[in-house]
Amino acid sequence: MWSTHDMGPPLRLTRAAAKARTRELLLAAAAQVFAEHGYAGASVDEIAAQAGYTIGALYSHFSGKDELFLTLFDLHAAGHLRDIEEIIRQCTGDPDFTALGDYLATLADNDSCRWALESEFRRHAMTRPELMARLAERRAAGQTAIAGLMPCRRPGTAQCAEDDAALVITQLEGLILQRRLNPASVPPGLFAEALRRFFPPPTWAGGG
Repeated sequence: MWSTHDMGPPLRLTRAAAKARTRELLLAAAAQVFAEHGYAGASVDEIAAQAGYTIGALYSHFSGKDELFLTLFDLHAAGHLRDIEEIIRQCTGDPDFTALGDYLATLADNDSCRWALESEFRRHAMTRPELMARLAERRAAGQTAIAGLMPCRRPGTAQCAEDDAALVITQLEGLILQRRLNPASVPPGLFAEALRRFFPPPTWAGGG
């Protein structure tokens, strides 16, 4: 067994590490409070209390509830993009996109709370042009990232990958929404079939 005797006092975090830890705890608390109360029902006071910090500590890291939510949005989106990149890397030569279809079906089944929060936040942002602009920037960045993983179906057309990414994202989001409403109507294989029809072999070769 590991022993804690004679190890001396615990190491103190550096200033940068302490700030990163505070930020991490505030984000974890925000995720929990948003999930429990929704975006409108959540308060920065409760988020700070949940994390074990003062409201002043929260405002030293985030400008408010909007920034907390957008930061969580970015973290989730980055995580999903990493997962998709890994699946594409491993499924070179699989024209049926089975693994990616299964991933999207699981996302639809298990991420409904976050989807509901994002829908609520979008309604909130519609009355605030600056927030809509920030959401649009994130949407564009995600589309560009997806475009970078996809083959171009129309070589020689500079915008083709971006256009294809927009079409694929819109189609898959529609299937995700439909599966959340009626899971039986969108089996996992339907996601793979949608991708196969959009990128018939040999168009796709592991994103290369």
